[in-house]
Amino acid sequence: MPQVKVGLYAGLRQYIANAPSVDIEIVPGQTIAQVLQKLGVPPEKAHIVFVNSRASGIDCPLQGGEQVNIFPAVGGG
Repeated sequence: MPQVKVGLYAGLRQYIANAPSVDIEIVPGQTIAQVLQKLGVPPEKAHIVFVNSRASGIDCPLQGGEQVNIFPAVGGG
């Protein structure tokens, strides 16, 4: 089965036991939103999404082999 590597950052790492990333098996065509659901990450917490270093959205379909990086809202001041 195809896999994607998912990196969760900052407070989102709690969903993958504070590991830097996790490999997730997917069905081709599965969206990032579905991967988030599989990991237990509320979709509203995924504010910045990159697929293979390109900005994306959680509705992006995946085929396998992608690197997905997800960041929560970023604050600063």
